[in-house]
Amino acid sequence: MRRIVRSLLLLVLIPVAIAFAGDEHITVAVSLQPYSTIVKMVGGARVNVVTLMPPGADPHNFEPKPATIKAFSLAQIYFTDSSGLDKVWMPRFLAANKKVKVIDISKNIKWLKLEHDGFDLHEHHAEDIDPHIWTSPARIKFLAINIFEALKNIDPEHDYYYSALLQRALDMLSNLERELNEAVIYMPVKSRSFIVFHPSYGYLANDYKLKQYAIEVNGKEPKPKDLSKLIQIGRKNNVKLVFVQPQFSKRAATTVAKDLGATIVETDPLSADVVGNIRKFIEALKQVGKN
Repeated sequence: MRRIVRSLLLLVLIPVAIAFAGDEHITVAVSLQPYSTIVKMVGGARVNVVTLMPPGADPHNFEPKPATIKAFSLAQIYFTDSSGLDKVWMPRFLAANKKVKVIDISKNIKWLKLEHDGFDLHEHHAEDIDPHIWTSPARIKFLAINIFEALKNIDPEHDYYYSALLQRALDMLSNLERELNEAVIYMPVKSRSFIVFHPSYGYLANDYKLKQYAIEVNGKEPKPKDLSKLIQIGRKNNVKLVFVQPQFSKRAATTVAKDLGATIVETDPLSADVVGNIRKFIEALKQVGKN
């Protein structure tokens, strides 16, 4: 843990120490708070980041304000993840900034489809993909590398600066991965499943040999029969963790957790605190391993 904290401090302090007097910053736009954090990990003091969605907003019903569109109009780069999460409102942003360079940061990332969980709680179309790639340290590494490549190409004079920050970010993420893998290893095999209201942790579950079950049905509160079915699955899989997110109601999650005797853990996958969110996940897994 100390190594991770130290790495995070370096990510914050080093860009300040290596100031570029007289240099013009690169203004970068991103859709979500987590991407803002990852861009700053690699770009440091060289980038100004415009985040289109404010903290606590829900991407599914986001409506951009004029001030946000104005801020986007100043961006030189827009980093998209190509998931389609921004396809509804991006035309308005692009119309306000026809010169912005749109760069896909999901290169080399294999997309997962939204989970049907094998018991028909979700009715997504077959082509739907899970957009939550930033919740897994393994996928964040790819995002960071792709951001580095883009910044290096646009601002080659500061290649070394971006390279140093990228390496520190990758080292920190490797340490985080190590802790995550160790937490899973010490969990009972029969308890390596968790329940979450919105299926935000499919990549984390896939990459670290866990199983995710979601409560919501088509983005809505589940009906009693759906909850009953989920509780049965929770019992069968000895689920001990139920994750809740601030963007959604905790009522159904509380009912499920109480029935299963599981612990409720609050996380926010849309928060800018990407590492802190993953650490909460790790600590919750460790508690299951101790019991």
